[in-house]
Amino acid sequence: MRFTKLSSSTKVTEEQSRLSKAHAGLVRQEQALKKTLIHEAKKEQERKKEQERKKIKVQVSTALQAPFSKPRSGNSSYSQKGKPRLAREIQNDKVKFLLLCLVFAVIIVMLWRAIPS
Repeated sequence: MRFTKLSSSTKVTEEQSRLSKAHAGLVRQEQALKKTLIHEAKKEQERKKEQERKKIKVQVSTALQAPFSKPRSGNSSYSQKGKPRLAREIQNDKVKFLLLCLVFAVIIVMLWRAIPS
């Protein structure tokens, strides 16, 4: 059997056709990946919108469940257990108490004098 020597132009065209097929395959793969990426992005957007809807729904339902309740703030008027009070706060409370007692005493004295005997 005798092998014929391929010409260089035949080798080039075969290489070109192989490369063009590979290029076409890569283009198809790229398009498929782009479609998948777009599809995943849309899913992510829908998931975020759904989470936002659920969040709003929870806020509305909690607002409707207790319409007359006042939300409690972190600062309460009474001291909490385990929370140390500062000496300055204690001193201020004592001064306020004494002033209230003085005002109360003045009111009592004024009422006592206003009542005829």
